[in-house]
Amino acid sequence: MKQVQKIAYVKALMYIAAADENVDETERQQFTQLGDLYGLTDSEISQVADSVIKKEESLESILGNITDRSTQLLLMYDLMAICYVDNNYSLAEKNNMRTITRIMGIEEAKLIEMESVMEESVTLHKKINSILEKQGDAQNENW
Repeated sequence: MKQVQKIAYVKALMYIAAADENVDETERQQFTQLGDLYGLTDSEISQVADSVIKKEESLESILGNITDRSTQLLLMYDLMAICYVDNNYSLAEKNNMRTITRIMGIEEAKLIEMESVMEESVTLHKKINSILEKQGDAQNENW
């Protein structure tokens, strides 16, 4: 993935984390980890975060840099993971996911399928924690 795509990808991740106007510590940590994974420096990650929070660039402009379908689908998956990390897939996040799907030209059925799988995953993880007799906080209940 080219650097411009990596930055656009991470911007999209931060955009969804900020969709509910509240970026909590769990979301920020996951965002930072994904930025690291995609080879961005701490400075680049901070610049991306500031840019997105200040809404310096439109979502259409950000997503316009991600044109490969497999990258778009992977982005959708990562966006869903960020949406679910705080145990609250908010209405704002749902609406933004639909907007993102539409902008990228991905069929809504893919999004619905991903939402369903994420819900199943969360439920399964809660069952595993119950079997293991774990008293989970918000982060442990998801992963």
